[in-house]
Amino acid sequence: MNARFIYPIFILVACSTLTYRSKTGVTPAPVISTNLKPTAVFPYKVWKDTQQNTINAHSGGIVFENGFYYWFGEHKLNFNESPSLADGGIHCYKSQDLINWEDTGILMPVDYDNANSDIAFGCRIQWPKIVYNNATKKYVAIFKLFLKGLGVTVGYNIVATADSLKGPYTYHSKFLGGSPLNGAGDFALVKGPNGNLYHFTVNKEGNRPFVYAKMSSDYLTSATPYARCAGVTDNIESLAITFYNGVYHLLASGSSGWNPNPCRDFPITSINGPWINQGNPYVGVNPLSGFGPEKTFGGQSAFIIQVQGSDPNRFIAMMDVWRPTQPTTSAYIWLPFKIVNNKLSFQWLDGWNMNWY
Repeated sequence: MNARFIYPIFILVACSTLTYRSKTGVTPAPVISTNLKPTAVFPYKVWKDTQQNTINAHSGGIVFENGFYYWFGEHKLNFNESPSLADGGIHCYKSQDLINWEDTGILMPVDYDNANSDIAFGCRIQWPKIVYNNATKKYVAIFKLFLKGLGVTVGYNIVATADSLKGPYTYHSKFLGGSPLNGAGDFALVKGPNGNLYHFTVNKEGNRPFVYAKMSSDYLTSATPYARCAGVTDNIESLAITFYNGVYHLLASGSSGWNPNPCRDFPITSINGPWINQGNPYVGVNPLSGFGPEKTFGGQSAFIIQVQGSDPNRFIAMMDVWRPTQPTTSAYIWLPFKIVNNKLSFQWLDGWNMNWY
């Protein structure tokens, strides 16, 4: 607020208070506004949307369109993850500043009416990522899917499409990415400048090698055999890939289920690799959890946001803090970073905003 306006407002409020007291004999309690917008991100703490509801968008991704960031993530139900009843579909929020998020609803719910549907209630529909296909003019959402009642041995990828980024999304089909037997685990999508889309994922067989394939021109299924990504250690998960200054960077942790473990940064200069292990990019300690780099501050990576603007070297690492027995309370760790000398580094911050850059 401009300083020259403070004094008149104070006089007006003071006069109003005095008038009210003279009529009633009671001085009213001061009114405190609850409409002040947050101006910072506070990692690990409860994050509310503009209606003061806890944001429910886990393992998500971000798409920027027409001045807004759209955050897509898993809509969790208040069930323990173990019986596979915690996934309710894909939730969407939008924001102009990456701090204040408006709830735009569930874009694709699980199917509560058809028990034979691939996405019937009781399935696990996770890890949503959305890309736009310039050729078909469709938005394509790709997810992980574990079918209802069949455990997590076989992991499908499912595809849904929409004419608008904000949906609604219509379930289209499923395919076995990564492996023709057990399918895929966590994944990342990389869209090249020529429109080709690549699916990087974990092969759910043996030592779970990291593999990739080119997607079909409509992005609805894989179009080439999956090839191993040389240089990336086996048995990884929580994947996120970004691109800057001619280099792709992969963030990945070890495979430990819901429990956090050390993360690693793997860069490449070509989509074909080989990848190089540059070690753990995390620095500091999260005082709220007591975890440092050895536990990724208590989170697991999910996506990397490139902040829009004149400087392309502004990024945010998105991480999830999993609480599988109460999944709706699972939190988020977002940290800003720049890529320096082709290396990533994430310093713990209690709170931050865009002035950090």
